Amino acid sequence: MDITSENNKDSLIVSEEVLSSIAINAATDVDGVSSFSNRPVDVMTTIKRGSLKVMSPVRIIPDGDNINVSIYLNLEPNKQIQPIAEGVQHNVKEAIENMTGKSVSKVNVVIAGIDFNENGDSTEPTKSEN
Repeated sequence: MDITSENNKDSLIVSEEVLSSIAINAATDVDGVSSFSNRPVDVMTTIKRGSLKVMSPVRIIPDGDNINVSIYLNLEPNKQIQPIAEGVQHNVKEAIENMTGKSVSKVNVVIAGIDFNENGDSTEPTKSEN
């Protein structure tokens, strides 16, 4: 799917992949965002395209002259959800509008999970010295 902007003389076509990249880069700048999660498989898109390719963590939906964005992400542990979600909404909206000239009417932030450290910490049981 491509998003088209037109004025009197020129037209601009921006692909969904480009918009997704802009959104991911903007969300990465927010403190507390750990990683991104694949969005759930959309059955209708799968049927239309005929493949089960990996879904992007960003979903772009054209809404007239506006764009609606949904982004699926994972947080760092011990972080507050609301300030991170608000930061992601602000950064994604601003980045897409500044880079494409298209208006973003909605940014949905879906917290898919929390990434916990998997490397060793002091909470692991220790071996005895026998």
